[in-house]
Amino acid sequence: MLTDPNLRAEVERAGYYPEIVTEVLDAALADETPVAFYVHSDVAIGEGTIGTHLTVLAVTATRFITAHVDDLDADADSPAAVAASVGAVPLRRVESVSMTHVISDPAQHLPGATPSAARLTVTWGSGRSIDLAPADCGDPDCVFDHGYCGALTGEEVTLHVTSQLNGSDQAAKLVDFTRCLSNATAHATG
Repeated sequence: MLTDPNLRAEVERAGYYPEIVTEVLDAALADETPVAFYVHSDVAIGEGTIGTHLTVLAVTATRFITAHVDDLDADADSPAAVAASVGAVPLRRVESVSMTHVISDPAQHLPGATPSAARLTVTWGSGRSIDLAPADCGDPDCVFDHGYCGALTGEEVTLHVTSQLNGSDQAAKLVDFTRCLSNATAHATG
């Protein structure tokens, strides 16, 4: 079972099926020890539904680990089902690590101060998806075939935290995790 006591404590603090989360993380870590991690829980509000979502990101000496646990729509066969998925990407395959810092009062900002919000996006090249749509020239009366346009995107994970919703320490923790992940990917070989 998951041996890192700090990661286990954070997963338990999140309180969302901690035994399931630690079980899938243990499988993804495959006996590696995380050098950094970030645990993020949030609530998703949909059309007539409210669900919980937990994301755990971890960096080991060789890989970037993602774990997601989500509520599934309840039905007669599964009144309280969850889906748990994990991924492990070699650090050398991480294509980008992007961080947005939101500073609420830039005139009063001091160096090293925690941002009021932070958004991390990590992309990697282990899979690609393509979204295609018919191209047009903008003329509503045009009858010519303009082919297709589209976007080819790699896999990614994005986390957004705010001090107001997630607590004042969460933006700082996400910035620290991002620093560690950026450093690990900068030094990845292969």
